[in-house]
Amino acid sequence: MSDNHGAGIPLMGGVFSYTFPPATHTADPDTAYEAEQAITKSGKRQTQMEWVLKCVQVAPGSTAYEIGIISRLDHIPAQRRLSDLKNLGKVYMDGTKTVNGRRMKCWWPVTEQGRMEL
Repeated sequence: MSDNHGAGIPLMGGVFSYTFPPATHTADPDTAYEAEQAITKSGKRQTQMEWVLKCVQVAPGSTAYEIGIISRLDHIPAQRRLSDLKNLGKVYMDGTKTVNGRRMKCWWPVTEQGRMEL
């Protein structure tokens, strides 16, 4: 296991010019850390984050499930990138709605003025 397991990884440039938030926890297996390193270093994580952020900006108040459909990433990758974006202060959760018979949290973009008025 690396010494910086879950410590975050510097970004490669683009929209986000700071360190990625950790996607793994210290108790996660090494394979999770290796996957985090691979998706981050390949640029795929950043690309997915940028796409998911754009989807939230275009469809504010959507659930992770809906963002997964809009982005064509599927629910799990979309949820992971939403978590990254939340940790970076780019999106936040507020409110719930029912999708497919289940209550789900809604995601909103943080604007230059701060949180959107609901």
